[in-house]
Amino acid sequence: MRAASITAASRARLITWARTWGGALHFADRLSRLCSERGPLCAGIDPRPERLPPGLDAVAWGEEACRLLSARVAAIKPQLAFFDDAWEAVERLAPAARAGGALLVADAKRGDIGSTAEAYAQRILERSPADAVTLNPYLGGDSLAPWIDAAARLGKGLFVLVKTSNPGSADLQDLRLEGGETVCERVARLVHRLGEDLRGPESGRSLLGAVVGLTAPPEFVARLRALMPYAFFLLPGYGAQGGDPRTLEAARDERGGGVLVSASRSLTLPWQGAAPTDWPDRIERALLAMRNDLRA
Repeated sequence: MRAASITAASRARLITWARTWGGALHFADRLSRLCSERGPLCAGIDPRPERLPPGLDAVAWGEEACRLLSARVAAIKPQLAFFDDAWEAVERLAPAARAGGALLVADAKRGDIGSTAEAYAQRILERSPADAVTLNPYLGGDSLAPWIDAAARLGKGLFVLVKTSNPGSADLQDLRLEGGETVCERVARLVHRLGEDLRGPESGRSLLGAVVGLTAPPEFVARLRALMPYAFFLLPGYGAQGGDPRTLEAARDERGGGVLVSASRSLTLPWQGAAPTDWPDRIERALLAMRNDLRA
């Protein structure tokens, strides 16, 4: 994969923007502070219709979940595919997340080239209140360039799919290339190359992070961490997907952080079938259990 088509002058400007955006904290510095204060907790909002409480549609339930959790997690991550109007959902969920001080990560997994990538970046980063977005890098480095430009200008963050938590990820991401490394290791090198200069002055971490599944073997995640020492790892696979706690330890950076553990069904929908009347209490208990798990 080729590096993103960013000129040296543009890159210097991006570095300045990333470090000094609006006089406010860099995205990775903000996220690092929240993780230190609250733990590396990310609440996934995946509103499955059959599990929602009576009288609440997907967005209304998402708002209620945000109100319950946003003061005690570092980030809220709505999966946009579950909403009829994804952008209305982001517009409504962001205030509920920010009321408690949490960041909002739009789980969009977008990936395209040229003007289409620019249009996506403008819509998600410039014209919505999302603080960060997930991206598919498999069109190559130039497909990430518009996102990096927008994120650096706007003080936002990006999480690039590197090693995902689904079983089928091995079909492509684990393929061996000439020289012996896997496809996802090659993507990890790309993430490092594009993000190493876009680090926050406080945390030393980059606005360009990586999605790495907790379902991957710990020794493999340790290799990915070695390839991406400055990236924040967004770690799906906790709870329902059976992620390994040892993988979390392997994902931490040299300062013992740089990780954000995402839980959806096990945290925000911790029941089977229709929602019970005590569903807010169920979410409270699930949060406590997750916090205790991550401390163990």
